[in-house]
Amino acid sequence: MSIQNSDNENFRASVVSNDELQVAAVFTSKQKVNEVINIVQDETSVETSQIEVVEPGDAKMSEKLERNSASIGKSMWSSHLLLGAVGLVVGLIAAFLLTQFGPALTQQNPLFTYIALISPGLFIGLFVAGLIGLRPDRNEVIQTVRHAVRYGKVALVINLKKTQSASQVTKLLKQHSDNVVESIR
Repeated sequence: MSIQNSDNENFRASVVSNDELQVAAVFTSKQKVNEVINIVQDETSVETSQIEVVEPGDAKMSEKLERNSASIGKSMWSSHLLLGAVGLVVGLIAAFLLTQFGPALTQQNPLFTYIALISPGLFIGLFVAGLIGLRPDRNEVIQTVRHAVRYGKVALVINLKKTQSASQVTKLLKQHSDNVVESIR
């Protein structure tokens, strides 16, 4: 089990830094959450500013779970521009190669070859950007917290910093809760 967690953290560390990670745990009462907060702060470098407590009827649940919508929108905009441009360039390169070295049909109809390859390249780039924007990995944390709050439980959400270990915080929370999830923010 610890080998899997170590591999998981190493893979995640190579893809995204810890300051983009969020860990959530579900507890039966606010009192238990406060106890665990004290334990987490004593045994790790997690600060009060990184901790969010989501209780039943919390009007600011969405703000506690997600970053501000401006940064999400900016991220989606830049990913669509970047991947759309990559798709366009790949389509242009493929069309160029086919019009220069390809079959006679593509060499005799360069305009149609460019149209036929640029369009799918652009579409595929934008489609991949849309898939990235959906962020299915976020669904686990959000749904876990919403489900807990709906049934009268309290959720503890910790937004990690670069220097903090997600596996250490997760392991510590699992000692006190049966329902611990983590995700990239």
